[in-house]
Amino acid sequence: METVIINGTARTELGKKATRALREAGNVPCNLYGGEGNVNFYAPATEFKAIVYTSDFKTAEVNVGGKSYKAILKEIQFDAVTDAIKHLDFQQLVDGKAVKVSLPLHLKGTPKGAATGGKLEQTVKRLNVFAAPEHLRAAIELNVEDMDMGGIKRVKDIEVEGLELLHAPAIPVARVSVPRAAKEAAAAEAKKK
Repeated sequence: METVIINGTARTELGKKATRALREAGNVPCNLYGGEGNVNFYAPATEFKAIVYTSDFKTAEVNVGGKSYKAILKEIQFDAVTDAIKHLDFQQLVDGKAVKVSLPLHLKGTPKGAATGGKLEQTVKRLNVFAAPEHLRAAIELNVEDMDMGGIKRVKDIEVEGLELLHAPAIPVARVSVPRAAKEAAAAEAKKK
């Protein structure tokens, strides 16, 4: 799992006027919570590109005032007109204390049903999980090689040590769909009989 290093500066002044001045200077105000207490800091907007503009799950190492905090990005606020980053919230990772995160789901392999004309469809791209920081990973992988035509993989088929999946077990995450031509051929075959 990739870690993005963010070098921030502690905020001494809080409030609307100070925040506006920070943004005009090209900085983004941030809040880090979940540890000993809240840490208010700011950093240039360019520091956050690697963690904000990606679909991958990444952790952050936030360096503020000589201290280093391991954290995850929890909330992003964008400007409604310019789409610039307006504010970020980070949650500090504390060993042994579980956090709720959204991890990408990657399908591995080529299903057997795809070899006979089926099409693999991924119906869920991300899964919400509850896990301690030591069990976090870049993505959840699901092997789909054993799926036949019309086969379905559900949340209950995903087994990952240390992660508690926060979705209903019956939700389908991947399926091998039967192409229309195969359906029509089967219907024509049924009419002949």
